[in-house]
Amino acid sequence: MHAEATSDKVSMGWYLDGRATCVFGTHTHIQTADERVLLKGTAYISDLGMTGPYDGVLGRKKERVLQAMITGMPIYFDVATGDLRVLGAIVTADSQSGRATAIERVSVSISEAEAYPKEAPAEPPEPAADAESL
Repeated sequence: MHAEATSDKVSMGWYLDGRATCVFGTHTHIQTADERVLLKGTAYISDLGMTGPYDGVLGRKKERVLQAMITGMPIYFDVATGDLRVLGAIVTADSQSGRATAIERVSVSISEAEAYPKEAPAEPPEPAADAESL
């Protein structure tokens, strides 16, 4: 659920408890530490967090954001680099009932070299000769 207010997301989690396997919130780009399985089996977290550079303000260069805040003037927010992370959650669910049995927050750091390789990716392999007949 994409919403600004945490209360909206928490309310939706309780409303869908037992009707959905999971309810994930987004919007603030900041991963919350409130993951849990609700009483009727719905996994819930208010915000999964973002995937991108954390050396900034919500993925943007902090200097540009600070300049806009201090001066009150509009300015283009360049994308930040550095401290790259992939955030999210893993939910385990019962395959018969569809109810969640566990939820775990995930935070994986990625190096700049992994994110922005200097070499171009390898070309995909050529299709098999008989691929056109499929």
